[in-house]
Amino acid sequence: MTFEETKAAVLSLNDNDQKRLIVEVLPEILPKVCTDEVCLSPIRNFINDETIKTYQEQHMGGI
Repeated sequence: MTFEETKAAVLSLNDNDQKRLIVEVLPEILPKVCTDEVCLSPIRNFINDETIKTYQEQHMGGI
């Protein structure tokens, strides 16, 4: 299976299966391949952005 075929297959999964992929498969892959700033930086930014978004949603933007 090529990268593009794998990407298309993952994107065609339903939301529950995509979440399961992130929870179950990503932790196995990341320590092996994501060892430099090129890989880590986007992940940190995504996590920080999502954390801020979730906090603001929970606290209604500080209202």
